[in-house]
Amino acid sequence: MDHFVQHATRSLPENYVLRVRFSARDQRTMLAINAAGFVLLFLFGWLFIVAALWLRPEDTTAVLSSNWGGWKPLAAIIGVLLLSGITIYLHEAIHGLGFWLATRTRPVFGMRSVYAYAAAPEWYIPRDPYLLIGLAPLLSISIIGIFLIAFVPGMLIGPILVVLVMNASGAVGDLWVAVLLLRQPADALACDCGEEVKIYAPVH
Repeated sequence: MDHFVQHATRSLPENYVLRVRFSARDQRTMLAINAAGFVLLFLFGWLFIVAALWLRPEDTTAVLSSNWGGWKPLAAIIGVLLLSGITIYLHEAIHGLGFWLATRTRPVFGMRSVYAYAAAPEWYIPRDPYLLIGLAPLLSISIIGIFLIAFVPGMLIGPILVVLVMNASGAVGDLWVAVLLLRQPADALACDCGEEVKIYAPVH
């Protein structure tokens, strides 16, 4: 415990060793992530729809039973694509804010063909603060979205549900890393390089 790191640091303590890593370059890992994300898409879709039906049963039922004839399917596809883009940027902005609060330095943002990321590649962040940074977009957007469903006009329930489901299912990588972190001791450190997260722990 004498070497317990309480704040983000640029220097890895001498007694720390690499325990596990999560890499977006690993094809097997990404296949598993994509499969898990597909499952979460339906799971979170069901959960958020149940929540919306409980909060606004009549308006939510009207949204779910809308007539999708004519031009509406095309408008829905365009709307989902736009909302997906907004959700991705919002998700990563929240990660970035978390990194800034932890390090007081500007985070790094990047985009690849199938994912976006925010990172703090030169920093080693303690396990619990990193867990908060990793799960902040999932928790904050979900809570705010459910709160909004209770009060917004009925026509906005559909778009909010899309954002909630896309954000939650897209957080599969964050959840994966959270599980890896929780399997490490409380004094573990995480270094997020964007495409790779390395987790270090001390040798006692």
